[in-house]
Amino acid sequence: MKLVLFDMDHTLVPADTGTLWSKFLFERGLLSAEKAQERASFLTAYQNGTLVVEDAYRFELGVLQSLDKVERKQLLTEFFEQKLRPIITQKAIDAVNKHRENGDYLVMITATIEEIAAPVARFFGMDHLIGGRGEVDEAGNYTSKLVLGPCMGRGKLVHLEDWLTTSGNNPTDYTFYSDSYNDLPLLEQVDVAIAVDPDPKLLEIAQQNNWDVISFLN
Repeated sequence: MKLVLFDMDHTLVPADTGTLWSKFLFERGLLSAEKAQERASFLTAYQNGTLVVEDAYRFELGVLQSLDKVERKQLLTEFFEQKLRPIITQKAIDAVNKHRENGDYLVMITATIEEIAAPVARFFGMDHLIGGRGEVDEAGNYTSKLVLGPCMGRGKLVHLEDWLTTSGNNPTDYTFYSDSYNDLPLLEQVDVAIAVDPDPKLLEIAQQNNWDVISFLN
């Protein structure tokens, strides 16, 4: 099995999904201005390298928990159709389709909470989704905890290995598409690393290692 991994934010989706999600909820009157500003501060901290990852995840899980489960599902569908689908490029679609036609096994691996990322994975026809996994209680409600910790940086390796172990899959070849320097731990482990519209740090490393550098932007 040839495994092809795709990051989501700024790779398959040319934006920060979490930021757009909070703006969407604010527009619907479901998130206060104060909470929307708090979410925006996480993106700034991420870009500056000062993000406390656990705080960001607790915020995201808290927002999901505040929404009725049935309403939340509908909101996430509308969010994808109204905010994400219009900005996904044909280049991204074509890249995924090419791997599907080749018979590759497609996995989207993202730091985003899986419930938020799921509509994107379905749209692209991914065989599997690996993302931040919020712990749920017996009633099916989110707690403030994560399963296996953050799916970010080296955490993506932890989540990938957990899935490979539990699923029994044993790929013979790994490819990973990503835009971010933060994904370097996984990029360095795969057979083929592809930098997609990379940030400056990743671009420099990709050039040093002769990795392919491509763009999904139209």
